[in-house]
Amino acid sequence: MKNITLKAVALSILFVMCLSFVGCFGNKEATLSTEVYEGDVIYVGNTAATTGAGATIGVPFNLGIEAAFAAYNAKGGFNGKTVALKHYDDMGDSAQAVTLMEKLIHEDEIFAVVGNYGTYAVAANIDILKENCVPMVYAAAGNNVLFNSNATSDGDRCIFPVQPLNQAEGQMLILRAFAPAYDSSENYLGGLGATKVGVISSSDEASQAMLSGIKAEAEKSGLSNIVYQNVTTDDYSAAASALQAEGCDVVIVTVVGAPFVSALTALANVNYNKSVLTTYNNANAAVFNDENSKMTETGLNILSKMTIYAQAWLDVNDLSYYYKADTNLYNGYKFLGKIAKDEAGNDLGVPGFTQKYWDVAEDIFDYAASLNDSKISPLNMSYNSYALAGYIAGNLFCQALDELKAQGKDLSRANLVDVLESKSFQVAMADQISYQNGLREGVQSFSLTVFYDTDTLTNDGNHTASSTTIHSLTSMDEYRALISK
Repeated sequence: MKNITLKAVALSILFVMCLSFVGCFGNKEATLSTEVYEGDVIYVGNTAATTGAGATIGVPFNLGIEAAFAAYNAKGGFNGKTVALKHYDDMGDSAQAVTLMEKLIHEDEIFAVVGNYGTYAVAANIDILKENCVPMVYAAAGNNVLFNSNATSDGDRCIFPVQPLNQAEGQMLILRAFAPAYDSSENYLGGLGATKVGVISSSDEASQAMLSGIKAEAEKSGLSNIVYQNVTTDDYSAAASALQAEGCDVVIVTVVGAPFVSALTALANVNYNKSVLTTYNNANAAVFNDENSKMTETGLNILSKMTIYAQAWLDVNDLSYYYKADTNLYNGYKFLGKIAKDEAGNDLGVPGFTQKYWDVAEDIFDYAASLNDSKISPLNMSYNSYALAGYIAGNLFCQALDELKAQGKDLSRANLVDVLESKSFQVAMADQISYQNGLREGVQSFSLTVFYDTDTLTNDGNHTASSTTIHSLTSMDEYRALISK
């Protein structure tokens, strides 16, 4: 009897040990830490290219994050704790980004990632963040791996994209193309009122992600009369001719960068004279200008043939608002002679931008000036688009900390994720964003900009490509409602 009992005990121990090994080496799902973050400084981290060719983006992006933190810390921080960015230069290399992200998580023990930077890095390290359940607030990329309509596991719940994801923007592109331009009272709605839409795509990952969004939304909203042209070479002429022959009155171009101009050139060469709609990634009018900000022959040919619209996810233009304040930023504009005056010669202020934009610009200017770095121009940083993006990332993280404090919760990763999912948050200079019910789709509202030749306004013979916002932020649901009528 004694031997039987000992054998039973031994087998029980062995069974427990086997279960333990399965727990250690099996596919155990990572869980969010409830451990309270200690210390007087809340360290968050990212990697970005801050030397070499990528520095023109990475440096202002990180500066914007730090400007948001500086403004937050000046107001008392999180119960006296300040926020600081721990950054490593990954030189634009995905392998380096992985190595340095591991270092940030395991050696530096950062609380969260703020401003996960670059398509190359996001693709390489997103699984690391999920496996370690490290919250990520904002990704400077539109990778489709960020898109999730139902984040349920702790790892997936840690990912909080902000700027438009390619698939989501594809949905908005097709909605805007078919949405009416005006309502019955002749109020402008920002749609293009298409009857037949052509879509030019390429094999590039971003273009294909937008294309998948276009097709998904077309099916969801019952949109037809769409002609697809997927181009696998550098020659867009056949696609342009096909869409012209089909009579498409709007063409959506999802290709990004230099191929975008190639696609437009092909359309101009077949005398396509309708409307083109493209992604916010192509919203920079500088691609049509030379180094002296004069339009190139290519740019003149394109803009003389068609109207080109681009989406935007920030709403910074307000023709009725004049910025006039007793700040160093305003004095900088005054020194440059950028102040509008009334008929009596009195200063009106700097025209054209919203008050919310100037609030952000002031914070960036003040932080950049505090660095006393001769290589950094505070004035240039105040309107640098990458610095503005970085500020949005840092500001959203700080909003989450404020909500954590408002709800009386301790500073832990689990609590941070919970509060980010508890309500909608206002994205600086943009619309609100919600992560409730597992939603991880980035911003869902877009404004509309149009490219134009400045000579059409000045009539002085000096041609420069520029752009302006012509319709404020509009959500996908608003366009779905209009289309369904």
